[in-house]
Amino acid sequence: MPKQELTFEKLTEINKVFSAKFNQVLDDTSKDYLKIATEIVVNNNATVDYRWIADLPSMREWVGDRVLHGLSMWDYTIKKKRWEVSIEVDRDVILDDNIGIAKPKIMDMAKAVDDHYCESVFGLLEANGTCYDGKKFFDTHEIGGVEFANFGENDLTEEGFNATLAQMARLAKENGMPLRIRPNLVVVPPELRAKAVELFKCERKANGATNPLFGMCEVLVSYDLLDKKSWYLLDTTRSIKPIILQVHKKPEFVARDKSTDEAAFMRAAYQYGVDTEDNVGYSLWELAFKNTIA
Repeated sequence: MPKQELTFEKLTEINKVFSAKFNQVLDDTSKDYLKIATEIVVNNNATVDYRWIADLPSMREWVGDRVLHGLSMWDYTIKKKRWEVSIEVDRDVILDDNIGIAKPKIMDMAKAVDDHYCESVFGLLEANGTCYDGKKFFDTHEIGGVEFANFGENDLTEEGFNATLAQMARLAKENGMPLRIRPNLVVVPPELRAKAVELFKCERKANGATNPLFGMCEVLVSYDLLDKKSWYLLDTTRSIKPIILQVHKKPEFVARDKSTDEAAFMRAAYQYGVDTEDNVGYSLWELAFKNTIA
């Protein structure tokens, strides 16, 4: 079969095919990261201030003037980072009209974007970095002079879950009123999947008794969690989730396939790439609890 001439129109058509396939796969990816992270799209600033995260105002009887809640005294910012993934395709692959060979690589690039977000978000849970109050995300924190710990060594059992739930339920605001934390999601590594499924997705226990925890929590298995003995209980019912995914630039598919481009001129190759601008950070530690099984 004779090789086709790579006209401007032909390359434009190929780019549309690649771009459409990239966007289709990107739309179809799992997006598990959005189950524990709130996506915040930022248009300009390289760094965003999240001092407001710490403010949890309560209703009060209106006597006299209103009491205005200002920004927290804490200083917590998230700075954007740039990310990319790129491939190079031999011009003969395109010239011979074998774009079906290149398509899987384009699809892999879309999957790489989803992997990047998942690695960033779930990796932040394990990193246990500094959150808004200057302490580790999973640490002993203080609210209104009272200390609360959002970590423990409870097993992934009915007793361990109830103990964790009780600790989270005791969290209070500055005025002493409960925060009304409602854990609804259990996040586990693959090694703890069977235990989590048995605990929350089976109507009956192994002995035939009714399972009181059936349907109480959704189970999310993350392959990005490397610690085989840790599990997380999260409250994702609120407007802000435990993790923040700060997006400055959504994934953009770019082609370099002009005859004057360096790769085409030097190596008879075309280049395709994707880039994003984003970063992750913590929101409220109150929404998350980590257990490490002893």
